[in-house]
Amino acid sequence: MAELPEVTFTDLLQRPTETVEKLKRGRALRVHRRGTEDDLILTTAARADQDDQLVEVATRLLRAIMSDPVMRSTHLLDVLPQVFPWMRFLPTADRTEFVRELIEVMSAGQEVGSSVPALQLITEWRNTAQVHADPELLETLRSTTIEDAGNSPEPPAPNSSPAKRTPHSQR
Repeated sequence: MAELPEVTFTDLLQRPTETVEKLKRGRALRVHRRGTEDDLILTTAARADQDDQLVEVATRLLRAIMSDPVMRSTHLLDVLPQVFPWMRFLPTADRTEFVRELIEVMSAGQEVGSSVPALQLITEWRNTAQVHADPELLETLRSTTIEDAGNSPEPPAPNSSPAKRTPHSQR
């Protein structure tokens, strides 16, 4: 995010008119709260709506490009590595899968008002690209077989009352 003008939480509370005027001169304000790492971003409802609309347009644009095989292969998959340079380490099929999943998750996240699922997906695919970028790690992960270690022991009985518990499904 670009550098934003800052105000303190105290400024917001004690000088709200000045703070709002400062907000009107820019896109948003960072409200610094002393004693916490979680600053706030203050913007207007109109600007927040514009941002939401822009994300919706971008998601629709990506979805339209992905639905056209020619555009997908000649444009989107060539351009996205400029946005996500780590994509270059993914196999070709995985690049296409990443873009397809990203569009679906962005669209679903928009419906529920959360960018967290899309950011989580990007992190997961970046981690996958890191594995592909390290040939030694990739070989280790591909070749290591995990053998069955047998049954795991029963967990110890809880120290609760000796009364017999009714399974949740029978309640």
